[in-house]
Amino acid sequence: MTIVVGKIEPLKKLKEILNDNGITRFNSIGEINAFIKNYESEKKEIPKIIKISLDEEIKNLGETSKQAIEKSNKNIFNKIVYYLKIKALTNKKSSLENNYEKAISTRCMESYKKMDFTKEVVDGLYTIIAGAVGENLTVKELQKLSNDYYLINDFSVKFDPPIYNKNKNDRIFSIQIDHLLICKSGVFLLETKNWSNKSIKNLDLRSPVEQISRTSYTLFVLLNSESNINLARHHWGSAKIPIRNIIVMTKVKPKEEFKHVKVLTLNELNGYIKYFDEIFNNDEVKHIFNYLNNKTNKDRHS
Repeated sequence: MTIVVGKIEPLKKLKEILNDNGITRFNSIGEINAFIKNYESEKKEIPKIIKISLDEEIKNLGETSKQAIEKSNKNIFNKIVYYLKIKALTNKKSSLENNYEKAISTRCMESYKKMDFTKEVVDGLYTIIAGAVGENLTVKELQKLSNDYYLINDFSVKFDPPIYNKNKNDRIFSIQIDHLLICKSGVFLLETKNWSNKSIKNLDLRSPVEQISRTSYTLFVLLNSESNINLARHHWGSAKIPIRNIIVMTKVKPKEEFKHVKVLTLNELNGYIKYFDEIFNNDEVKHIFNYLNNKTNKDRHS
């Protein structure tokens, strides 16, 4: 199985936004999708759940009060110590029993409000959730490769001074890549798009081909201008580290083909990667991986 490091970027962003809004009930995309799917039915169950919870609370108050009374009857000192506690427990139990329907109604309203707020926040995160779902599918597919493949998720590096692309008159201060796959045939730069046909045709969405080409240029400069990657030297000179650009479409892909970028479905992905000849040995692959992993970790912690 592929060696994987790093979490996918949309998932990290999703957790951050949910935590900022005080929403802690979700531990996975699956749980969020289940919440959306079962939202109405979950709301209908709230009165029943509240009633069971309230009955349990009243029962526990009665048992705790009974235990406190038994302890208070042992001696004078305990009567003094437990007097106020018994009074508070008895009053709370009586208050809940005497205002039973009101307590249920109040707690239901609080639960409805909390659920509605959670739904509102989650609905606003549709794009991020879709991105996380798509990238997670790509990771799962790449994990099917053998353990001499290394995958870095959410690779990001800042540059000071920036890298200058004179052909585009572009100063590049930072890059972020969904996935970097390092193996014996080189480095694969992968961007995942969980897009529909409508999104593919949307002129307002930035071209992923343009995005990946810009990032690929920067990564090529980064890898092939550094001398501290310990690669075996050929007698003709320094070996070039090839970078192959892939856009992974998890739903549909356009019919067109593009220069310097391969657009693939999930089913086509691993076969394409394994097609290329091996040019590095295991140690060299580890050196390239360690170099890139240290780069992105240094940037994350700076």
